[in-house]
Amino acid sequence: MALPLLYAELPFGVQEADRAAWEDQEVQLLADALRSWREKYPEVHVLEDVRLFTPADALVERSMGAGLVVVGRRSESEPGTTARAVLRDARCPVAVVPS
Repeated sequence: MALPLLYAELPFGVQEADRAAWEDQEVQLLADALRSWREKYPEVHVLEDVRLFTPADALVERSMGAGLVVVGRRSESEPGTTARAVLRDARCPVAVVPS
């Protein structure tokens, strides 16, 4: 039996039964990583959102309701495949920031 096409596009597969626990854990990890930035810049609204999509697809989807999407790139390189896809398909302004 072949996996659905969606699973072939994901960096990893998560069974539906485990999805809620996985999402809760990932949101907590993201919130922990952002805590110091939230304290430093309390006026910036940040939404912790975890999606089972490719990074580009997740960012493009969320761009529909965003004021700005920020993606990173290596300091001296051209934007990578994720940044290029977001620049091409996003529905809001995009900032590409070197790491």
